[in-house]
Amino acid sequence: MINAPSLLASLLKRLLPVMLAAMLISGGLSYVGAQYYVNQVFDRVLIDTLDGISSRVLTKDQRIVFDFPEAAQKIFEWDIDDAAYFRIESLKKGHVAGQTDLEPSLAPISAQPSPASVKDGVYRQRRIRVAVKTLTPAGTDDRVRVIVAETTIFRDRMIQEIAFTVLAAELLLIGLAVLVVWLSMRRAIAPISEAARDLEKRTHHTQAPLDDSQVPREIRPLTTALNDLLARLQQALALQRQFVADAAHQLRTPLTALKLHLENAQSTNKTSEVAAMLDQIKIASDRATRLAEQLLTLAESEEQLLRGDRSQMNIRSLLNETYQLWQPQAEAKSVAMALSFDPENTEILLLGYPDLLIQVMNNLIDNALRYCPAGSRLHLHAAQSEQSIQISVEDNGPGIPASERPLVVRRFYRGDQSPNTQPQQVAGSGLGLAIASEIMIRLGGQFLITEPASGHGTRIELTLPAT
Repeated sequence: MINAPSLLASLLKRLLPVMLAAMLISGGLSYVGAQYYVNQVFDRVLIDTLDGISSRVLTKDQRIVFDFPEAAQKIFEWDIDDAAYFRIESLKKGHVAGQTDLEPSLAPISAQPSPASVKDGVYRQRRIRVAVKTLTPAGTDDRVRVIVAETTIFRDRMIQEIAFTVLAAELLLIGLAVLVVWLSMRRAIAPISEAARDLEKRTHHTQAPLDDSQVPREIRPLTTALNDLLARLQQALALQRQFVADAAHQLRTPLTALKLHLENAQSTNKTSEVAAMLDQIKIASDRATRLAEQLLTLAESEEQLLRGDRSQMNIRSLLNETYQLWQPQAEAKSVAMALSFDPENTEILLLGYPDLLIQVMNNLIDNALRYCPAGSRLHLHAAQSEQSIQISVEDNGPGIPASERPLVVRRFYRGDQSPNTQPQQVAGSGLGLAIASEIMIRLGGQFLITEPASGHGTRIELTLPAT
């Protein structure tokens, strides 16, 4: 058994990568944001320290001195996590105090004072944050540059803790989202499972529509299609039951008549009466045979359409063969039969079901010959246009009243119950035109009963799409 794809698993497979990508992007933004705000806080403290050290740069006897006790310097440099450094240098004197190798890559001291600025650096193979400012102490024209730096161990740890906290919260939210989606989907598809269980309990006797009032709107088209299918199935089963009942009834009539005439023939000794009864037996057996043949034709047409056995067919050749087949019977009944094409010398090709079209033509010609009196005319004609192929069967017989034309294409309906009905007409099954009409509809064509231009007889027009 092939494993069917899970709707819930498919949704999660599509949702999780998006959520993870969003988490990574959000984590990256959170890290950058944490780094920015942490640096803002620590840089403010670093600048305050720079300002504090700068305030201890004094002028004595026209000399730059750094008035910062050693104990205070040790307190400044001591920290549990980070190390702090400073350097003071003047334009004239050079190094004044602090580490001489701190930030040796700085440009020469500018001639003008400059505000404090902060940047990243590396000192003794450790990442540092450096604050620098240039000032002019009172009482001198010398320029002094003050540098304060500290390592970034604590601030990096704080940035990582903030980013980790945000990521952990996002992972928790993703987990909750997955759980909510899982529970929501299970709850959403519960009505579908209930509908499936309802379908499993159904039999061919129960085709009531599914209750889809609780089914999600997105799944409603499926349940609607299922209900439509159940309705069509119910209609098809009803038609099948009706068809079987009608067929049984139609077969019972000739078989009952056949049995009755046989019993009467056995009980009489008069040769003249036996001959009449044998004629009735022949009519009844012909009708039963005709009905059985039409039922088989109907079953075969349905099977061919289900198999989809389409093939290339030549309408001209098909009608010629049909004409040759029925010509002897037309002559025997003194019916003039003719065949024509438009255009005359062009092949009419079509991809379709040749056997089914032959059955349609046989039924139409048989029906025409059955009801047309001697001396009638029967004309077959085929024409082709860009969009369709038209075939007509036209006779000048008694015709079909307009009120009965919708009825004669129903199964087992026969318009031959008048007192003037001939014995060969009674042998009709009431299926010929019905089968022809049904086949044409299933082939995607049209079946139309009209009357000839002369106003006398019957004209049946078949239209098939040319593609």
